[in-house]
Amino acid sequence: MDQRDYVAWLSEIDELSTEQRVEAGCVLAEQPSREALICQLEDRIGVHRRCPHCAVEGAVIRGRSNGLQRYFCRGCSKTFNCLTGTPLARLRHKERWFDFGASMSKGQTVAASAARCGVAGSTAFRWRHRFLRAASSGVVKLCGIVEADETFLLASRKGERALDRKPRKRGGKASKPGLSNEMVPVLVAADRSGSTVSGVLSSVCAAAIEAVLRPVLSKDAMLVTDGCTSYPPCAAALGVSHEVLNQSAGERVRGDLHIQTVKSRHERLKSFLRSHRGVATKYLGSYLRWYHLVILPRLPSLRAGLATAAGMLSFRPTCIANAN
Repeated sequence: MDQRDYVAWLSEIDELSTEQRVEAGCVLAEQPSREALICQLEDRIGVHRRCPHCAVEGAVIRGRSNGLQRYFCRGCSKTFNCLTGTPLARLRHKERWFDFGASMSKGQTVAASAARCGVAGSTAFRWRHRFLRAASSGVVKLCGIVEADETFLLASRKGERALDRKPRKRGGKASKPGLSNEMVPVLVAADRSGSTVSGVLSSVCAAAIEAVLRPVLSKDAMLVTDGCTSYPPCAAALGVSHEVLNQSAGERVRGDLHIQTVKSRHERLKSFLRSHRGVATKYLGSYLRWYHLVILPRLPSLRAGLATAAGMLSFRPTCIANAN
């Protein structure tokens, strides 16, 4: 915060009520209250009070339910609250969400999150994926020198009951050496400012890569990749300049050009996934979102993480996409 804004903010403290002072103290002590959480959630409605069912504005207040304000839409005659139509709808124990947000910000396991929040393991697992589905990484543009490279993860059907093969033990390994259809490609792209995009690819082809990069790549960007043959037609379709580093011939750096940034992102991603003892491929997109939310930021905030999961804030530095 700018010093002038900080002084102006301090000058307003004298006007706070006793309740507001107590709540502000809890926030500064990283002990947010249930009332603070409800206030954050209610802010999603906004002044227009748009109905999530029919998109008509001007809904009227009609009582409270489960601690949340309810609204009545004059257009479709349905009621709603600030969580209606979101992945967080109908979740209980809102007073424990801040503890759960703190647990997620540390990348804790389901068992650790459940113990911390005093809920069942199945509840913690449900909350994790509901929050990650709701998380929004915002709109980001990759500019200047943009590195792009793909990494491969072993496909996992963890949790499925009907397998057409023998289940692997403790993660296991592919039945074939090298790359095969048992591996899932994940594209990571980053520019020199730190902005990062990742996406699960259906295959390593120009169309799949283009689907991830087109919404986020600036026209003046220079795409830097390895020798994969899918990138030249992708760069041509996107209308950006393209430089190739022939790493098989030992060319890892050429002046300011390299792809070590995304290589580092790959290693951090795999370390994060490794700590969770295997991730089912169907949940990989959610775990990529979690990786962007709490691993890549230098100073992840548990309040910002929970607010992002609630769909109220956006992380500008990172983005996630899927190309299936």
